[in-house]
Amino acid sequence: MKQVFCWLAAGFLSLFTMVQAMTLTPITDQQYQQYQQSGLDKPQLTYSDIAPILAEHGKNALFSFTQIGQSVQGTPIWQIDIGTGETRVLAWSQMHGDESTATAALMDFLNFIAADEQADWRQQWLSKVQLRIIPMLNPDGAAAGNRLNAMGIDINRDAKALQTPEGRLLMQAAKQFKAQFALNLHDQNRFYSVGDSDKTTTISLLAPAFNVSKDIDATRHKAMQLIGDMHDLVQQQLPGYLGKYNDTYSVRSFGDTFAGMGMSTVLIESGAYPKDDNRQVARKLNAQLLIMSVQSIGSQAYAKQSLDTYHAIPFNRSDAIKDVLVNNLTITVAKQQAQVDLALEFKSPQHAVITEVGDLCINSAYHQFDATGLSYQQGKAYKLTAALTLDNARFIELMRQGYSHFSGDAALLSQQTEFPVLVNPRGLAKQAPQRHHGATFLLANEKGVQFAMLAGQLVNLSTGQVMYPRGT
Repeated sequence: MKQVFCWLAAGFLSLFTMVQAMTLTPITDQQYQQYQQSGLDKPQLTYSDIAPILAEHGKNALFSFTQIGQSVQGTPIWQIDIGTGETRVLAWSQMHGDESTATAALMDFLNFIAADEQADWRQQWLSKVQLRIIPMLNPDGAAAGNRLNAMGIDINRDAKALQTPEGRLLMQAAKQFKAQFALNLHDQNRFYSVGDSDKTTTISLLAPAFNVSKDIDATRHKAMQLIGDMHDLVQQQLPGYLGKYNDTYSVRSFGDTFAGMGMSTVLIESGAYPKDDNRQVARKLNAQLLIMSVQSIGSQAYAKQSLDTYHAIPFNRSDAIKDVLVNNLTITVAKQQAQVDLALEFKSPQHAVITEVGDLCINSAYHQFDATGLSYQQGKAYKLTAALTLDNARFIELMRQGYSHFSGDAALLSQQTEFPVLVNPRGLAKQAPQRHHGATFLLANEKGVQFAMLAGQLVNLSTGQVMYPRGT
């Protein structure tokens, strides 16, 4: 009887330990700020941003740094090995050069691992997990601020052909390491919503398919269970902003290929959040997901997750969120009048275009303006023939007269205004708003011009205020 009791007690203690491991108390904002690497709150990261951070961590005996190769243009590509356990986890970031949110999160994650006060946390998994991190796989694309590598190839469509040195390095690292889990870290565009909701998808997760049929084998099953733990964390931190990425099989992509090679692969896509242009909200969640994942994998806490959690995550809805929506604007074409919605997209801080005209009731936006009672009016060009000092008051006066932009010699213009100023712009809409034309026009009623849309930024002429800032 005593032996049975001891067996039951041991079993209960084991179960209690696992339940404890399953429950991660997310670090608070104040705690996260202790580990958040400074200098990375920017829209685009390059190798020069992380090189000194990597060099500093390279001095830490916890981390084993190896230069596994270099990019097309000769920039070093590093792998960082941590831990001694049997379960091997591979994580990599920025294989698309313009997707740098997770690279910043990896720097935060390294800070967290290295912190003296995290010694007890490290001991929970260091002897159970080997973690291999490859930060910034595509430094050439990062330097150019675009998706592709220096050869013009999308590395994430090179998993089969392996024509890029960066793709070959990633495949070599995965095979040599014999990874059992893979964390594939990306950014997605800012226009996704969570299912049919009006919320942006700030984090998107996926256990990629390994075949066209999207079968679920034991390997993919584990990835889905780990995503269940990730779901619980994100829903606790930012409920309603988690979506599931498209699971269509992509034979050329690394995530799908690794899943077919027996790695339980999780895609983590960082998305946008309102008034967070540099995606610091997604960065923090990424760091927390990384912290939680090594603990969950090390303790096998994820194994308690039902696949119901994964399947309940709503899929992303593409092109659902707009940068700007102007609703209920009256337009007149050939004496035909209609009340329409306009969608605007920021292409750069000084350039925005009209992307849709019509009924956009199914969409939401980072910035929304109800133009009921207002009509579209084409703005005129003010010709610069003499020196002009343009402050806010003078610009408002010109806009009330129907001018929205300038033509002629830009050197004649002395700009002392906070409003966007367009000189000799091309591609502006004329009598009516049109897709792909510049988002610069006036909004008027029977009393005259009341608002001006200048490169996607709305100016209230009565108050002299820009109604929302650039970007999201």
